Amino acid sequence: MTSCEVRDPVHGLISLSPDEWKVVDSRPFQRLRGVQQLAMTHLVYPGARHSRFEHCVGACHVAGRLAARLAILSPDKMHADRVRRIRAAALAHDIGHGPFSHVSEFVFEKLTGKEHVHESISAAILRHDEQVRGGLGAELCDWAADLLAGEGHGSRRSVDRDIVAGPADIDKLDYLLRDSHFCGVNYGRYDLDKLVESARLVTRTDGDYLAYHPDGVFALEEMLLARYHMHRQVYGHKTRLATDQMLMRAMLLGVQDGVLPRSVFEPEPIDGDFVEEYLLWDDRRVIDTLCDSDGGGGDLMRALRERRLFKRVGVVALDDLLGQVDRVAAGFAMQPTASVLDAMQKDVEAAVAEAAGVDPLWVALHWEDLQNPLSSKDDSRVTDKEIPITGHDGTRVNDKFTEVSEVFRDESIRSRRHVAVYVGSSSTSQPNVSVSSDTVMQSARQEIAKIGLAGQVI
Repeated sequence: MTSCEVRDPVHGLISLSPDEWKVVDSRPFQRLRGVQQLAMTHLVYPGARHSRFEHCVGACHVAGRLAARLAILSPDKMHADRVRRIRAAALAHDIGHGPFSHVSEFVFEKLTGKEHVHESISAAILRHDEQVRGGLGAELCDWAADLLAGEGHGSRRSVDRDIVAGPADIDKLDYLLRDSHFCGVNYGRYDLDKLVESARLVTRTDGDYLAYHPDGVFALEEMLLARYHMHRQVYGHKTRLATDQMLMRAMLLGVQDGVLPRSVFEPEPIDGDFVEEYLLWDDRRVIDTLCDSDGGGGDLMRALRERRLFKRVGVVALDDLLGQVDRVAAGFAMQPTASVLDAMQKDVEAAVAEAAGVDPLWVALHWEDLQNPLSSKDDSRVTDKEIPITGHDGTRVNDKFTEVSEVFRDESIRSRRHVAVYVGSSSTSQPNVSVSSDTVMQSARQEIAKIGLAGQVI
């Protein structure tokens, strides 16, 4: 069997090897057709119906382009087998995503207390699924699993990890272009061709790294600004975030009420038996299961199906709390610890719901980040400072990206947080809030201030 070609709206014709095609044709990979890339973003941007399936194929293609470029410049380091390995890991990098993509990641985190669960699930699929292992081979699957899970060789920075899961990795390089295309916006576009052309493999005492020639700095800036703009205009859109809040709450209530299986959404251990059950679940099955159920989870999912969404009544920022608490407590309220939030959020939302005249099911408070890449009043940066930039000879690391970029050089982002207050209603009529938004926001400010005071006590 020769290579197969997939026609992609973002990258054009994508060639896949026979082994890669076996993975694409496997049950775990085909399941990704039913996992939307951006959850229910189509309720805001109607074209956003694309799935994890095409994103993984696109990521494999971009990884192949980067690795092929490095193979031309550094054939002694980037040999054909290494290119094959990197492409395989890129192809499978999101194979473990749960229903509604990152929404299920929030559910996993809430129920298990662990982060990056879907990477562990991707690794488990590579280690346990017979179809995937039959396509790539057991040894390559185990190698890719370690890379994705950050275990073994994957726990150390390398050019392989930089390409698949680094500061300028193939995940970002594909999803920015893809999400921009399907959402019908231009914010995510950047010069991928120039980024690939400027990629370099450099060797340090601790290993090989993905770096970029100085001629590629403008393309890197463009990509990082595209990411920022997509977060501000698409991923952080107030209505899109409302759908995430409703989905997350519906799924958590579904697990709590026994409608959704805890064994799937609170995975422990992540083994072969778990993989078998997990692969049965995609977006449609969660929607149908919850819509056919009683209880809060079913109510929320039916509201989503009918586009009866939470509305953002307003936001509470740090300065809004200074009349009630001091700056230290206000700062804590903007960035509370997980333990304080777990202990208090339900009561806070119940108090706001009482002020709004709705059931607490229909109120959500969401702590959101607003980031400005051109601010210089905070120490957190818009991007990883360790994107290496070579000298003009292209053979050694000369600088860091933030040292040579005129946009990001010594520039940092002021991480501005606020708390968004969302209110919905079980009624099919609108508006959702039966009392004035001023009354709701006054209650929200009072309750959020209590979170700040609780932080001072700890």
